[in-house]
Amino acid sequence: MKLCINLSNINLWRKQIGVVWLLIEVNLISANIFGFPALFKVLPKYGVYNNYCQSTNITNSTEQDCNRQTQQYQNALTLGIIFFNLPSVFVGILIDMFGGRFIKLIGIVFHVVGWLALALVKSDKYRDSLLFVHTLFTALSGIIVQITSYAACSYFSKARAFLLTLLVGSSLSASVWYSVFQVLIDSDKLTLSQLSYIWMSFGALMFFSSFLFLDWKFPILNLGYTFDTKLEQSKAITTDGK
Repeated sequence: MKLCINLSNINLWRKQIGVVWLLIEVNLISANIFGFPALFKVLPKYGVYNNYCQSTNITNSTEQDCNRQTQQYQNALTLGIIFFNLPSVFVGILIDMFGGRFIKLIGIVFHVVGWLALALVKSDKYRDSLLFVHTLFTALSGIIVQITSYAACSYFSKARAFLLTLLVGSSLSASVWYSVFQVLIDSDKLTLSQLSYIWMSFGALMFFSSFLFLDWKFPILNLGYTFDTKLEQSKAITTDGK
């Protein structure tokens, strides 16, 4: 009996710690793509798509026309926004099929690829295009992290709406981090590459959180608790009673 009580307390603490962890994770990793325009003034310093700039002579002075360069940055942003929004339905279906942990592990791979691409981007015929790789894969990893975190609310019965509200707010504030990047880079505190490697390293924390706070449909390494279905069961009983 004492063992059951202890396990119940451990699982309760695990769920509560998991909520705090996922709130931080969602804030750091999910909807970053919407703050990407903050890098539009940073990327030219690294020569990204500088070959799209053209010199123009105006009243005996030479000026750089970099509208086409900025257009490439906007195209990368558009690609990221598309791949953040479109896969939502499919991610939900896959979570139902395989569980949140399995899908999040895929998201971790996307996360590492995306931030590694930004760390390696520079003025080069081929490495310029890594900017598109970054926005594509970080958008995919972001939506996966966001939806798997939302799904974790099902481990609770009474506070689902409140927890979901917290997670939504945390994900909305994730767009601020590119602006933080801009401030740090402009003040010469860190480089874009260093910041990208720091964000890429969060993949290790995501890996541990996947096994600590999320579950999957495979019969190994499962959590000690499952989705709380009391709400659904009570509704079903009420319907049957009618």
